[in-house]
This record gives sequence, structure tokens and C-alpha cells, in this order.
Amino acid sequence: MTRVILALLAATTLASPAVAQPAMISRWDSGQLVNVLQSLGVSEIHVGELGGRPAVTGRTREGLSVGLFAKGCDAANPPIPVVCHSIEGAITYDAAGKPDRTALANQLNHDYALGKFMAEPDGTIRGSRYFMLDGGVSEENLRAELNGYFAVGALASRAIWPQGAAR
Repeated sequence: MTRVILALLAATTLASPAVAQPAMISRWDSGQLVNVLQSLGVSEIHVGELGGRPAVTGRTREGLSVGLFAKGCDAANPPIPVVCHSIEGAITYDAAGKPDRTALANQLNHDYALGKFMAEPDGTIRGSRYFMLDGGVSEENLRAELNGYFAVGALASRAIWPQGAAR
């Protein structure tokens, strides 16, 4: 009798449809990040490096310049590639024509608390946000986080360029 029950349980388990597990991201993976960015309509995607660490850049649907940069990296141990556990997202705005970029960045920090805005020496304003991958996040969750970040970035661009000037 026990063998019959075990055989039935085994048959039921094998016949059950497999539950799809969400794609998880637990460290920097340029391919996964490119897929997420493409799903959000980011174009002009470029995979490269910045300071010896992986980076992916592109343009949002709104025309904003965005970059994802590998952070929280373990020390390199060649030939093993560097492993990075978090991402810095950056949206860069050309604000060279603005008289007081520092005050504008401070106002953006007050109005949009999703990240940090900084006036850069080259005349740009950069909106930065950190994304932790420790323990893994689903691709869907990272997509939602980046989508929210890009939406706030688009709102901030209206404060920088009220008439929709070129970026």
C-alpha cells in the first residue's frame, strides 16, 4: 500500500506543471541589464567600462542620458572576473546655461527624494540612485525600480528645462 501511495505521489509531482521562477539578478550582469533597459524603451545602449568596472549607458524614451555603473565590487582576482553586488544609476542633465546649478540641484533634492542630485564641475546636473542586488532581486522588480527612477528623472527634467529645451 505504501508503495502505491508513493508511486501516485511521484506521478502527481512529475505531472504537475513547473512553476516558472522569476529571473533573479544578484550581481552585475550586463546582458540582464541590457534586457531590462530595452524592455523600458531605452535606446542607444552601449556596454562598456568606466574606471575598470562595467557600465551600461543609453537614452530613455524622453531623451534623457542614463547610465548604470557597477558598484560594491569584490576585489579583482584574475582570471576570475570582478563580481559587483550593486548598481549606481545616473541621469545626466545639460544645465550649463543655468545661473545657479547648485541651488537647482538642492531644489531637485527637496522636490524629488528618490535619489540625489548634484551640480557637476562640467556644467551638468547628475541625478544618482543606488540599487542593491544583495540576496537577489527579480528582473521584474529591478525593471519597476528603474522605471520609477526614469519617471522621476523625466519630472526633474521639466524643472531644469521648463520649455523642453534640448538635453
